[in-house]
Amino acid sequence: MRNDFFQDYYAWTKGEIEQGKWMVTAAVLLAPVLLLLVKNSNVILRGMTLPLFLLFAVNIGYGGYLLINRNQQEQKVEIHTKSPADKALKNESQKLKKDHNVFLILKKIWVTLIVVSLILYLMTPEGYYKGLALGFAIMFVGLLTVDTLLHHRLIQYLESVDLKIESISK
Repeated sequence: MRNDFFQDYYAWTKGEIEQGKWMVTAAVLLAPVLLLLVKNSNVILRGMTLPLFLLFAVNIGYGGYLLINRNQQEQKVEIHTKSPADKALKNESQKLKKDHNVFLILKKIWVTLIVVSLILYLMTPEGYYKGLALGFAIMFVGLLTVDTLLHHRLIQYLESVDLKIESISK
């Protein structure tokens, strides 16, 4: 039973670490684009600089967090599962369900902000603010993509934990 839990947990953790690597890689690839935007004299491109820098910061920050934190979490889970198996699984399930609800809310927020940014892009006359609106739309698409991938993996892990809880209950 515990081995199954650890296998599922390690598979989830491995996916999180892999996503952290992709996020940091995306940020590194975004860095030269940011340099080109800063040096460019086109006002629309200059307007895109701030949102794309924020996307860069999120990818470096959260990607690095995933790389560091998920590697260290192994010890926490081993301590956490020293308690009876059903209690440990129920605690993990509750935590995952809270995270699931947060991801559902974040997805709605990102989609709403994408739509608002695109509307502002269409309504704004040429210039810096048009680039800013477009940059924010791109940033929110990036954030939606990251959260969708994280959420998908969390759902799979939550389903496996809930199946284990059901098998213990029987």
